[in-house]
Amino acid sequence: MSIARKIEAGMRGERLGFGPRALLYAASVAYGLGVRARLFSYRSGIFPTHRIPAKVVSVGNLTVGGTGKTPVTIFLAEFFRRDGKRVAVLSRGYGGSAKGVSVVSDTEGLLMGPAEAGVEPYLMATRLPGVPVVVSPDRVKAGLFALKRFSPHVIILDDAFQHVRLERDINIVLMDSKEGFGNGYLLPRGVLREPVSGLKRADFALVKGGKPEGRTLDLLREHSVPYIAFSYRPDSLYDIDSGRELPLGSLQGQKVVAVSGIASPASFNESLEELGCTVYSSLEFPDHHSYTDADSSAIAGRARGADLVVTTEKDGVKLRGMERRTPVFALRVRVDIEKSLLDSSLAPVLRGVL
Repeated sequence: MSIARKIEAGMRGERLGFGPRALLYAASVAYGLGVRARLFSYRSGIFPTHRIPAKVVSVGNLTVGGTGKTPVTIFLAEFFRRDGKRVAVLSRGYGGSAKGVSVVSDTEGLLMGPAEAGVEPYLMATRLPGVPVVVSPDRVKAGLFALKRFSPHVIILDDAFQHVRLERDINIVLMDSKEGFGNGYLLPRGVLREPVSGLKRADFALVKGGKPEGRTLDLLREHSVPYIAFSYRPDSLYDIDSGRELPLGSLQGQKVVAVSGIASPASFNESLEELGCTVYSSLEFPDHHSYTDADSSAIAGRARGADLVVTTEKDGVKLRGMERRTPVFALRVRVDIEKSLLDSSLAPVLRGVL
């Protein structure tokens, strides 16, 4: 196991030796001091915060890893559009080469590819035709730019729970019902980006995979954060190069190679098996992995004896166009929230700011 994998395993609760555990704990304490100092500086006015003249909805989490920020951002943008509102999405543009404030897509269509925009902003732009997606590390500048150019009623901030410099009207925090807050430690000893007391800034929580339990539920109640559960619903299956779609039912009874570079590969594999296929082999890469020709060869090798190779939508963007000896299909998912819960809890909160 690589050092990175060992650290990741320790962050997620697997037992480490005394030496690595002590080093990670010391780094976690130092990181925590920096995070607390930064948050205090904004809270006390030492660092200024900024408000822009539009309604701002933030999506983020307290932990690192996959809690569904991109699908939830897409879901919220579609919600507001159904209500007849103009929407713009702001993202940091992680992994992209674009500098400054850059427009990934405008109301007419795509203006950037994934290499420039970053994979997540590119995905949001392709899934949200007509919705401007703007990337910049500086959300204040990006927000003012989007406001001037696109005049949105609502600006959605992707992965911005810790970006407290820009004030927001609704702060939505995401969490996983199984993972919760991990082992309770801050990075890099644990998975927390900030102390769990940050929940006091949340207006609403969306919990992936079921109702929260135990310590997670106690903390939500302690900070009076309303919550509902959500899940992913498989939406379509498509060839990552040609775009050709297969019916989801075509996975029934098939032997599949699952390829993923996400925080929770097990959940992806479970989603595939729920569609009736057998995960014949699973190739799991680190989150935000950049694929190489060697990876492509490894995928082709695993594909021998399998019926299909299936990857996540995010990984499909990275694998598209690479030299391959076998087709690769991506599973597209959508956020699924029980309609009665949406109508009675989240929808009134969202509409209440407009």
